Amino acid sequence: MKHTDLSYLKELSNGSNQFMTEMITLFITQTPEALDSMEKHLKNKDWKLLRTVAHKIKPSISFVGLKEIESDIRTVEESAANETGLERLPDLISKINEVCNEGIKELKEELVNFS
Repeated sequence: MKHTDLSYLKELSNGSNQFMTEMITLFITQTPEALDSMEKHLKNKDWKLLRTVAHKIKPSISFVGLKEIESDIRTVEESAANETGLERLPDLISKINEVCNEGIKELKEELVNFS
């Protein structure tokens, strides 16, 4: 099953492969660090920083069409901000991690098509 859907990014780029390549490359390079930060902040129960990181990567997740985790990242952000539903966070962050990493693999293959 394919996780990414680049139709929104294609629409935003007006057909510019350069723009798409830049956005995909940003996702590939910045997302692993953000995912690591989310794990660290969860472990340290630093809800404020967890909310900040979740908020920061939310647009990237939408740009590359990882629709199956869009609501999950919003839930992480809201739960961390309100300090409610915290028991759900480990499973949600694990799912986000897994889907993002699969998405990164797919996007690396997509980049070959733009070269």
